[in-house]
Amino acid sequence: MNNAVAMARLSERRSRSINATDGDEVIIGKDVLELVTGAMYVDPMTIFREYIQNAVDSIDVGRAANLYRGSARPRIEVSLDSANRTIKIKDNGTGIAASEFWKRMTSIGASGKRGSQQRGFRGVGRLSGLGYASELLFRSRAVGEQRVSQLSWNGRRLREILRDGKYAGGLDDVIRAVADFSTPSVPETDGHFLEVELRGVARIGNDALLNPDEVRAYLGQSAPVPFSASLNCAPQLQGYLASHGIASEVDIVVTGDDAPITRPLTNRIRTHGRNTDSLKEVELVEIPSLDGLTLDAIGWVIHHSYLGAIPRTAGYAGIRLRAGNIQVGGANLLDSLFTEPRFNSWCVGEIHVLSNRIVPNGRRDDFEQNAHYQNLLSHAAGIAARVSKLCRDRSMQRNRVRRAALLKQAADEQLLILRDRKSPAMIKEHYRKLVTKTLGQLRRIAEDNNFSVDDRRAIGTIANSLAKSMADVRPSRASDPAASFLPPKQRKIFLATLKLVIGCCDTPEQAAQLTRRVMDRARRRYKQQH
Repeated sequence: MNNAVAMARLSERRSRSINATDGDEVIIGKDVLELVTGAMYVDPMTIFREYIQNAVDSIDVGRAANLYRGSARPRIEVSLDSANRTIKIKDNGTGIAASEFWKRMTSIGASGKRGSQQRGFRGVGRLSGLGYASELLFRSRAVGEQRVSQLSWNGRRLREILRDGKYAGGLDDVIRAVADFSTPSVPETDGHFLEVELRGVARIGNDALLNPDEVRAYLGQSAPVPFSASLNCAPQLQGYLASHGIASEVDIVVTGDDAPITRPLTNRIRTHGRNTDSLKEVELVEIPSLDGLTLDAIGWVIHHSYLGAIPRTAGYAGIRLRAGNIQVGGANLLDSLFTEPRFNSWCVGEIHVLSNRIVPNGRRDDFEQNAHYQNLLSHAAGIAARVSKLCRDRSMQRNRVRRAALLKQAADEQLLILRDRKSPAMIKEHYRKLVTKTLGQLRRIAEDNNFSVDDRRAIGTIANSLAKSMADVRPSRASDPAASFLPPKQRKIFLATLKLVIGCCDTPEQAAQLTRRVMDRARRRYKQQH
């Protein structure tokens, strides 16, 4: 026992000797701001997601406080001004009290939302706009207050300080150097609100940040907006989500369009090329927790004919993940779960996270890795495997039907030779046998129980069409029945050689023309010699 006590005391002394003393300084440098304003957000469009999710959190608090009575509805307005290079995102949530405004708007990584059901909780997303604008402003008025608070961040000054290797100030010094507080005058009609304004917006790519169509398309996929009223299964999907507490849909409007944004999904879906398909059956999904007592996630998949990949530009390709009814990651986040990654782009579906143990990462392009997220992925992999089989089966079916159609097309070309009076008899006989063989092949497939009912039906239709075409071909007088001008022995050798020539021709028409020429030349040569 004495030895154990002695060892414990020795261990304690060693621990104290390597720990920092109370007087040691912990330094948080200015470069933290560079990380949260630029490095974390590679895709410029994500700034809309960051500000929309904060706005929706504020609106949810307003809902709980019963702020939206009568005709008042939760609303977010996105204003884009390409002439002045500005973006404004304004919500009618609870706003921020004047007494808390400076503290909340200047805190970094110190959000009070962690542990709640709200979406943004790391306290860094609000500065994402500084990576793409020269100035960032926040203004707000809380419920029941008259005063409007405003904080502007000078992006140019911030970048100068970050580039200055001699700047000795810390994070607090930088914030006080670039952030400016004021109390501007705002019309009383605005009521309670929070507005984010980006000034001097950078021109990136096709100027997507100030392109209304691009912004609508992005928010239609990522934001908590309702399904289109024209979507037949919309009431079923909305009811299912609402029954699990996912109902935070918000009216979001973008400059130039008073109609709120809706999800891009419609009853008809696009596939590559000009093909379209219709949605057929909704499959509702439940993913249990590790202990099986609760649900970690719910979702839906809408099945269709799986004619091929849905273009990413359609805005609904792929089974996507959402948390707080806001998309996490892109359309390809779950590609690796499919037997062939491309099959995810054939799908239409969503999985909504319910558990607070499955948390989006800082960039919101995936989730933090833990056992609960792996459990979700394991169940999602089962869904992906079933859908992959559907995609593979439909792909094989289309290939079989496509091959049958190509056989029919070749047979139709061969039938043209049978209809041509100028075709030599041996050519007609040759291609009549080929068409008959093709018809038999198609009929065998149409009667083979190893193929699906849809396959047999489609290929049976092709076979019946070919049989009708054969019946419509009337026998015509051959121009030269089996090279009758030759003696029997020479005729046999001549026809055998001619068959080899026919076999080397690419098309029936080419074979017929070549055979006629050979026949004519052989006839003339024989007459000249005899």
